[in-house]
Parts: sequence; C-alpha cells; structure tokens
Amino acid sequence: MSGWNLEQKADLMDRFPIFSGLSREFHLELAKVARPIRIGRKEVLFREGDPANGFYLLVEGKIKLIKISPGGKEQILHFVKAENSFAEAALYTDGKFPAFAEALDDSTLLFIPSAGFSDLLAGNQELAMNLIAHLAQLLQILSMKVEELSLMDATSRLSRYLLANMNRETGLAKLSMGKGQTASSMGMAVETFSRTLTKLKEDGIVKEVSPGIIQVLDLNALELLTG
Repeated sequence: MSGWNLEQKADLMDRFPIFSGLSREFHLELAKVARPIRIGRKEVLFREGDPANGFYLLVEGKIKLIKISPGGKEQILHFVKAENSFAEAALYTDGKFPAFAEALDDSTLLFIPSAGFSDLLAGNQELAMNLIAHLAQLLQILSMKVEELSLMDATSRLSRYLLANMNRETGLAKLSMGKGQTASSMGMAVETFSRTLTKLKEDGIVKEVSPGIIQVLDLNALELLTG
C-alpha cells in the first residue's frame, strides 16, 4: 500500500461515485494530496469530537460508523463498504467528527485532507454536484434510520432489513455482519433480534438455511410487515 505511486492512486479514484465522471487530470491532482492508511480489525479510525480535518475513501475492508451513549450503549449509524467515501459532512459542520468510525475488517483507506480538497472543489461544478448527490443519499439513509428507531417495531425493522439485503433472484439475505452487529444496526438487543427472527420462521415467512443466511419464503407477507 505504501508503495502506491501517483498513477495507481489516481486509478483508484474512479471507483468512487463521488469522483465518477471527472477527468483523469482531476484524479491525478486528487491523488497528489491523498494519503494511504491501513488499520486493523476493531481499530478505531476516529472518535466523536476528534478534529475533522479531512474525509476518507474506503479502498477495501468494512467500517462501521457509531454513536456511543454516556452509558456505553452503541448505536450503529451506517456500515461503509469498499469503494465508498465517508465523513465528508464533517468538513462542513463544526470541524469535528460527530461519531466513531471502527474497522470491522482489516481495511485500506485513502485520507483526503480538507484543505487540499477545498482547493480542488472551488470552481469544479461537476465535483460539487457529485458531492451534493452523495450527501443527499446519506441524508436519506439517516432519515430512514431515524424512522426505524422512532416509529417501527422490531418486526418491521427486521423485515425492512431483510428486504433491503435480499437477492431478488434467489430470495436470500445474508447477515454479513453477524447477528450481534445486525441487531445493533437496527437498535435492538440480540435477544430481541433472535425472538423476532424466530417468529418470522414460525409464521413460515422466512427460514434460516445456514448460520447468517436467511431465505425469504413469503415476499408479500414480509413486505406487509414493514408497515
């Protein structure tokens, strides 16, 4: 990773939606300021309140963004998958990260410092539109999270999760983060998650074909449960 040259870093930029459609010249300029980072599984990338002096591109691995209550309770806000960017919004708030970022797997990232990025953003209308679209998508994700936590019961949350992660051709949904992380992402205890999943299985709506792999048997019934 540390051996990436300018051309190799520029090649990576085109994988990220925020930089899609931009010129090779722009990707090269961005590559000049991008700094490679490697973190291990369970390592914290940044903590809530840390200075937000840039944002990140996840080249490979998985990152979870979380809030932690004063009592130590963890609420997962979002899972970041490879070839996605994150933490851009912090650049335009009070200059501090509003959440924690922790690696779920060994992960490789590119750090984009805010100063260098702001210079590139100035006068680049296409980049500005890409950034607006990305932030709007993130706002939609967080709005759905608020709706789930405040208005939906455990059955509705799990049903929505399974539908969102289901392969439409096979009807299979994979709990890629494991039951514990999946339950936390929906704001419920593992015990509540297990009881809710068991009820869906007893009702003949889903079955667990193997650990962490759920087969949807009755799509219409599952859709009705999302409210």
